[in-house]
Amino acid sequence: MDSKTREKILHRCEILRYMGDDGISCIFDELPDDQLMEDCGWVLDKAHDDLDNFQFGLTRKIINKAAARSANDMWS
Repeated sequence: MDSKTREKILHRCEILRYMGDDGISCIFDELPDDQLMEDCGWVLDKAHDDLDNFQFGLTRKIINKAAARSANDMWS
């Protein structure tokens, strides 16, 4: 696997993990190439191309804002 493909898989897995997809192993970023492709190669499917539009920092910011809102709502 070339580094571009590995980075694409890792990026998509990271986004899916933070979106709550439990199909992504918590150690996906530590897997060797062959195991990563076997376990997470499905993220390369065309159906997941929209994940390329997300930036992890932006996604983390959205998640953190949502968590802060729900935490504040609980005490309101």
